[in-house]
Amino acid sequence: MSQVSIKRTDRKKALRRQSLVDSAKQLFSEKGYAGTTIDDIVAHADVAKVTFYYYFKSKEEVTLEIRRQCLEESVAYIEDQRKKNLSAVQMIDAFVNDVSLWTENNWRLLDVFCEQRLAPLMKPEQKADEKVEPMIMCLEAILRRGQETKVFRMDFDTLQVARLLDLTIMCEQNKWIRSGRKSGTLLGELKKSFELFLHGIKL
Repeated sequence: MSQVSIKRTDRKKALRRQSLVDSAKQLFSEKGYAGTTIDDIVAHADVAKVTFYYYFKSKEEVTLEIRRQCLEESVAYIEDQRKKNLSAVQMIDAFVNDVSLWTENNWRLLDVFCEQRLAPLMKPEQKADEKVEPMIMCLEAILRRGQETKVFRMDFDTLQVARLLDLTIMCEQNKWIRSGRKSGTLLGELKKSFELFLHGIKL
């Protein structure tokens, strides 16, 4: 088989795999994780069930791929924010707005991410995922920028504060879902919470 044919085959495989990921992501957003089956995913992607198992062992493995892609998107997001030459405070403001908008459009996906993140805590025998979460990675990058530009104090651990902010976001997201998902209210609550944190770390 020629190199051109191999590349074409690899490209088709990558596209087919991504179509399964995209279908799962859309269905999780519409029906929730528990309400989506592998049969739903393959029907939406218009492939045979055997094709699904060629690329993924389970529905959970698809969600891990969604999460991995979210991490890549987060890296690109932070790089884009840096290129705009925004201050740390401006980056936080943009980040809070973007998180609120994403949550309003994809709130059902929160179930997927929260379940994966909390499972190791609920089952101590399982080894926790040591990779930094996309949200925490973005927050820490912003906090470091604030320290580098002497906007934020230097006497706090950026990773620790990023984890606290991430927990705050999750709590506010879940509170927003339980309270009826009124548009705009999550943004207001997140801004209040972040302002309290910023008051404590600003110079």
